[in-house]
Amino acid sequence: MMAFVIIKILSLTGFLSVLATVFGPVMALFGVPGEGAAVLMAAVMSMGGGVGVAVGLLNEGALHARDIAILAPAIYLMGSTIQYAGRILGVIGTEGRHYPIMFGICILNALMAMFVMNLLV
Repeated sequence: MMAFVIIKILSLTGFLSVLATVFGPVMALFGVPGEGAAVLMAAVMSMGGGVGVAVGLLNEGALHARDIAILAPAIYLMGSTIQYAGRILGVIGTEGRHYPIMFGICILNALMAMFVMNLLV
């Protein structure tokens, strides 16, 4: 529910269009409009949040079914990275210096999946 509220606030304030302009060129490499960056940002925090933002943007008309198909694997490959850092890596005592590498691998996997999905869809 919160994802829908966030998307509505971003739309009303005009920040969604700023986000689309800033991230548009990068997201275009994957065949997704710049608004798709909001999905990825939310997904890093929470998989459910990423899905919610994707559906919210679909309802707003900013994303289409093809865009969601490209973004879906990325949501799950890098989803909840920040939550897992605290809930799992911190609890088992993983040294903080390893976090950037682990996060980088998740993000790289997600970007590669988006690239492949863009070719397949």
